Amino acid sequence: MNKENNSKSVIGGEFLLNEVDVSKVFIMEDFNEEQRMMADSCNDFLEKEVIPVTEKIDSKEHPELIPELLTKSGELGLLGLSIGEEYGGMNMSFNTSMLIADIVGITGSFSTAYGAHTGIATLPIKYYGNNSQKEKYLNGLVSGELKGAYCLTEPDSGSDANSGKSRAILSEDKSKYIINGQKMWISNGGFADLFIVFAKIDDDKNLTAFIVEKGLDGINMNPEEEKLGIKGSSTRQIFFNDVEISSKNILGNREEGFKIALNVLNIGRIKLGAGVLGGCRGVIDHSINYSKERIQFNVPIASFGAIKYKISNMIVKTFSCESICYRAGDDIEQKIKEFKEGGKTLNESELSAIELFSVECAICKIYGSEILDYVVDEGVQIYGGMGYSEEAPMARPYRDARISRIYEGTNEINRMLIVGTLLKKSIKNEINLFKKAMEVIKDGKFNNVVYSSDNHFKSSQKLVNSLKDCFLYIFGKAAMHFNDKIKSEQEVLMNIADVIISIYVLESTLKRCEKIYSNTKNSIMIDISKASIYTNLSLIKHHSVESVISYMDKDDANKTIEYINSCTNFENFNIKEINRNIANYFLEKNSYSLFNNFK
Repeated sequence: MNKENNSKSVIGGEFLLNEVDVSKVFIMEDFNEEQRMMADSCNDFLEKEVIPVTEKIDSKEHPELIPELLTKSGELGLLGLSIGEEYGGMNMSFNTSMLIADIVGITGSFSTAYGAHTGIATLPIKYYGNNSQKEKYLNGLVSGELKGAYCLTEPDSGSDANSGKSRAILSEDKSKYIINGQKMWISNGGFADLFIVFAKIDDDKNLTAFIVEKGLDGINMNPEEEKLGIKGSSTRQIFFNDVEISSKNILGNREEGFKIALNVLNIGRIKLGAGVLGGCRGVIDHSINYSKERIQFNVPIASFGAIKYKISNMIVKTFSCESICYRAGDDIEQKIKEFKEGGKTLNESELSAIELFSVECAICKIYGSEILDYVVDEGVQIYGGMGYSEEAPMARPYRDARISRIYEGTNEINRMLIVGTLLKKSIKNEINLFKKAMEVIKDGKFNNVVYSSDNHFKSSQKLVNSLKDCFLYIFGKAAMHFNDKIKSEQEVLMNIADVIISIYVLESTLKRCEKIYSNTKNSIMIDISKASIYTNLSLIKHHSVESVISYMDKDDANKTIEYINSCTNFENFNIKEINRNIANYFLEKNSYSLFNNFK
């Protein structure tokens, strides 16, 4: 395994080839005082203004609440974190905007509205708008005077977004476009002042993006959707019937809409990964407190091993999600700086960096949405029968969590995107996955990694390096077997994606534990890292085996499984004791907080 090149920032997907230097891995404990003050300010706003009215919002009897709260968010600067000061924004770093998305995530319906407004509704104008469009719209979007929505999905085009049927026809005098089409699942649709609308001009193959203002003739909406969760967020079907807009309201270039959609969704994916964290911490804190208060068999249920198992796993998964999101966020941030120093504009630098890390963005989205589901499910279980009641604080998070695996691209689509992107990068020689995979296959040496308790993190990193070779082996074998037909082998792609996800999660978790341990000598870092190894080794082994037995003959499969077993054979940690240690640590603290968990 190669050592990372220290002269430049890392490249997206490169973590699969190189051993990462712990000093270059950003962890959330690295946030500076200014960023923590920003987090405190956001927390204060949510606790005073948003959380007290959460039930009113979800009742849908007060549709004015979310627009009013967005306006208040704008007054605090929370709507313009990523926007330049010339448009009223704060021009904060990428990871700072991730931190705020993390904190806002506890608010359910409001966080959906906030994310849609600041992300997919505002960023297309920031990145692709001309100067006139930016001057006209960005100040209002940043202040909250204008509210935005994003209109991409149609009844017959969800994951296959470019197949949309909405059409735009240029008038004979070329002064306006006439838009016809139907959009659905439009967040903020009921109160938005402007819409980013995607449609095809004439018989174009690709979408074009348009800015459409509220109130134009021909815009009609269905009533608010009745949803499983995030009930208080506005979600509408919107119909555009001969809607006339100025030809100046085309966003970017003709047929650039699909590119705009993909680039903005990459940002949305990593922000969603961070956005689950506030919700996870909230559920964990409720679960800790309830388990200490609930008495059964004359003792608090927090004393039972089954409950400690749940609390420990909830915390370790949340810790891991924090680790991957802020590592990836900082990698994007460092690449933005590098591109700027190389002469690119800020917008060009941000778009190039985010596109470069599309694999990591998808990993954060998948892992975050799935651990949120795990955490809320276990939260309900810890509450028992009370968890099934609307009177307890578990029902709303349980419902709200489910959407996260669907929007910003379903987790299945994102899994295939991970492997598809890596295949494309390999073909273009942007990263040498094929070359390295062939070396690993040719070498064919399958050595076990010996664990040393005296060098826990060093031997754990050797394990990660071995797991990366395991990935390269199964990736190379699958690519050789299927060639260009691999895109249709979705089950194999999803298994390989799950191996990649677990490697990134495990390495990020280990590096964060190592970095904290080197500063604090807090032994709980050893336990959290061991718990992550235990879980991710099992997942990597399962998905690796399932991948190869689906297409290899018996002899090749048995040989490959021997290799997989060697790569995943490590120390048998006492996971019961580890889970109890982790649970007891946080039960004593009474919470799993944003910062200051490990001093």
